[in-house]
Amino acid sequence: MLISWKKNKNLKPAVILDSIEAIRTVSPEGRISFSGFELDDALPALQSMLEFPPAAMDVDKSVLVWKALATITTKLTPAAFESAIKTEFATQNATRDSDYHILTSVSLCPNGLNRRTTIDGSTIRLLDAEFPKKYGNRTEAIARAKIPVDPTPKGYARIVIRVHAKSPYGAVTKALRTIDLQRAILCLLCNYQMEYRGIEWIPINVIRLGGCHTVHYPNGKMATETVWFEPSFTEAPIYHLPQDNALQKNLSYALRRLFKSKYVAQLSDALLRYARALDERDQNNAFIKLWGAVEALTNPSIANYDLVVRRCSFLYRDTLYHRQILEHLREYRNQSVHAGDQSYVAKVHCFQLQSYFFRLIFFHLDNAHEFASLDEANQFLDLSTDKDTLLKQKRMRLKALRFVL
Repeated sequence: MLISWKKNKNLKPAVILDSIEAIRTVSPEGRISFSGFELDDALPALQSMLEFPPAAMDVDKSVLVWKALATITTKLTPAAFESAIKTEFATQNATRDSDYHILTSVSLCPNGLNRRTTIDGSTIRLLDAEFPKKYGNRTEAIARAKIPVDPTPKGYARIVIRVHAKSPYGAVTKALRTIDLQRAILCLLCNYQMEYRGIEWIPINVIRLGGCHTVHYPNGKMATETVWFEPSFTEAPIYHLPQDNALQKNLSYALRRLFKSKYVAQLSDALLRYARALDERDQNNAFIKLWGAVEALTNPSIANYDLVVRRCSFLYRDTLYHRQILEHLREYRNQSVHAGDQSYVAKVHCFQLQSYFFRLIFFHLDNAHEFASLDEANQFLDLSTDKDTLLKQKRMRLKALRFVL
């Protein structure tokens, strides 16, 4: 599958491209320049209108869109842009992978966790002390970038993530996916189930990333002067793991089952949505994003909230009770989109929804060998919860087998 425009009649890339054309100048030598601020709005809009193949998962799509735009010297049209971005993607894809080291930090004491974890070909290394001296130019680059947040808070564990990627930008995208995947599982296991006296604007995730991330070559030299940072960063208390080895054991189990699943990409996407949702300070935004993570597992194709409620409640013995709680959360989701509730109530609802996401994701992990696809798993969740109905269906299927065998 190649990059293409999304097949949505409401998306009109020509309108965005015409707006860019109006602020673009192409010199006789082919140099391109832009005036005004419209480009800041237009580029993300263009990116959201494009369908990207799985091979572009770890590509920095914003850079890809910008580079494609910078190669077009003729009139900007949807066809010209689609052709340019396909060419740029093919060029990037043909580039050989290189090794990169991404440096970041995380709000935990590493005691009790393996110092090295490999996830889908990338290696996370937890350090007991500061970054090695060979990465010394990181501090200078952060100072030059004037990052508006604390880049590496005191007590945060330093992390080096080793990835193979085609560019520094792709390396950072891949590394953040890797660490957020591990962090999602840790947060599922470590986050509080409810908070009765908390502060509403403190994120729910107890394990959060540090303020900034840098990318280096293996020899320590910076691969680019760009410094990535968390714009909504809130410093977290250092999380100390339980003294027993249960957390590492459960983390290893979850990762092992995840990559045995036939639909690992969809499960990974939901886990990433979960981790990034509960990093939010705005609890209303957190709830909307977390609902999206639940939808990604229960109803990825169409917006049918009845399916979300039915499939989640199937996992509980007291189905009717949990169906009512989920209906309540569904109503809150619909109201909060319009009302923008910022209260502590929003945080309580996030905790409630987190419990359903936990049950849902571990249903899929525990049954990694059972289902060939997410659709098949959801067909199971669509079964009746009434014993007599299930027994009748069983008899009918056995009878059908006698007819066809």
